[in-house]
Amino acid sequence: MVLHGLLPKPLAADAVSVGQLLIHPLHPERDGFYSQQAHIEIDDLNDYHIQLRYKDIFSVDTEGRFMTNYGAKFDLGRIYRQPNLLSVGAEQMIQRTSQNPGRAFRAVLEDPEAREWIAGLAKDGKEFYVVVGLTELKNATFKRAKLQDSGASSRLNELPIEKGAKVPRAVRRDSTLGLGTEAYVSGVFGMDVRRVTARITRPEEPHSLGDIGKRWYYYDIPNSTNKEQLMVGMGEALKANELRLMLDLSEEDVQTNFDVISQLSLDALSAAASPLLRPSSPALRGRSPSPNPQFRAPNFL
Repeated sequence: MVLHGLLPKPLAADAVSVGQLLIHPLHPERDGFYSQQAHIEIDDLNDYHIQLRYKDIFSVDTEGRFMTNYGAKFDLGRIYRQPNLLSVGAEQMIQRTSQNPGRAFRAVLEDPEAREWIAGLAKDGKEFYVVVGLTELKNATFKRAKLQDSGASSRLNELPIEKGAKVPRAVRRDSTLGLGTEAYVSGVFGMDVRRVTARITRPEEPHSLGDIGKRWYYYDIPNSTNKEQLMVGMGEALKANELRLMLDLSEEDVQTNFDVISQLSLDALSAAASPLLRPSSPALRGRSPSPNPQFRAPNFL
């Protein structure tokens, strides 16, 4: 089973849904819109595929982002020269795919609140995205994978991911999710997401060359004195490489530093709570005693 566009990092399963509008497909927390009015029709259009004991092979780029998935029965020629491979095993894989993305998107657009949200973006000249498919993995584990026999066969050696490896933060062994052991990760790993363009125009205005290839929808703007319309165009699905290049690595690095600081703080608290340290211990006082008696503070009592 081929994933939807492989995300460079997993997202929380409860952060994104089919039919959701997003400002940024890798940051659903920033802003978005989900139509309660359209959710029944969207759910009716969804096709579900569930696979137990799912297995796959992911490649990772030099910056630690997921690049491509090859499937459990991979083509040896495709991965032979890939230096950074991870084997994936999950208890369950769930795919939700809209059988008719255009109809699902139209159902969202029929919601006046959705059109109001889109019109606000159109006034600022901002694009957005609509989710029409998701691939979710439950309790996925990751291991370092290397070809045996120098690639003479498709057999793999699997080893624990080394500490500090360039892989997505959620699957690192030294991540706060894994706490130094093998991490079990559940989340969205693939997404069928379409780029959407919206503009406020008049009906007589022509399309531009950049509008070719999009599916367009038109809605009158209420109370418009110039008979303006909201035109909304949905494009093709973003490819995995496009999604990978959208990941802001500087933000990932900052979050990694926060994780390290948090872990150091937890280690310090654990040490302070140790029964080996009594309240009178030097480590819990403001000053440690000098090992040289002649430099000890005099006793004035």
